[in-house]
Amino acid sequence: MRIKEIIAHYARLLKDVSDVPQKEVMVLLAELLRQEASWLVAHGDEEIVLPLLFEEWMNRRMRHEPLEYILGRAEFYAKTFYVDSNVLIPRPETELLVDKVVEEARALNAPVIVEIGTGSGIIAIMTAHLLPDASIIAVDISGEALKVAKKNARLHGVEDRIEFIEGSYLAGIQKPIDILVSNPPYIALGEPLAQGLSYEPSLALFGGEKGDEMLCRIIDLYVFHNIKTLICEMGYDQRIALTCYAEQKGLEIEFYKDLAGLDRGFWIKEQK
Repeated sequence: MRIKEIIAHYARLLKDVSDVPQKEVMVLLAELLRQEASWLVAHGDEEIVLPLLFEEWMNRRMRHEPLEYILGRAEFYAKTFYVDSNVLIPRPETELLVDKVVEEARALNAPVIVEIGTGSGIIAIMTAHLLPDASIIAVDISGEALKVAKKNARLHGVEDRIEFIEGSYLAGIQKPIDILVSNPPYIALGEPLAQGLSYEPSLALFGGEKGDEMLCRIIDLYVFHNIKTLICEMGYDQRIALTCYAEQKGLEIEFYKDLAGLDRGFWIKEQK
């Protein structure tokens, strides 16, 4: 079967799964053939024997399993990270969270930055890259997720810059914290998940009955531990609830938007 016929055939099978079926077929085929997508185009009339693994990968994708889990990697901040079903797949909007952490940290001298729920480690690792004088602690309740985070830290050469702790919230952290950052679960229990999300770990998706319970808990910790700055990602529809909660605590909360113009995160700073 010619390469261009393979691409056309499997793209038709993926048309109800992907917005870019042809691109996804080419990504998977190029991966198995150890070629670039441009090579597939240039050799479209060449006949090949399909590797058996390709059919398995296509079946997984047709069941809506995310492409990133099939490939075992995802892109974030133009860098490649290992991912598996123990961690969330990085989203582009989370780069805005890292940007805000870096912005706040650069005004501090050798800041101590703690991340709650590190998952694949992308936030802690990029923070380590961008803030060489910072001390970084990454916490996660999942030991399996921490294995992924540590693997990524080694991959990017910052394993000695990050202290990884298996635990809940800030348990076991004794030192003063300058910046607390988190991209916690913020989907409400019972809310229907989009296709593909069902493959991602529920522990990292659902934030409680309303969805904002973990965010509120993190605000409580920010106050209790007298932390200078809190920066979190959030659901696009949680602005009012979080504003009310922060005001009850006597806090001034500010929000940032994602590239679609939706509320995507907030920060709270100690009052001068």
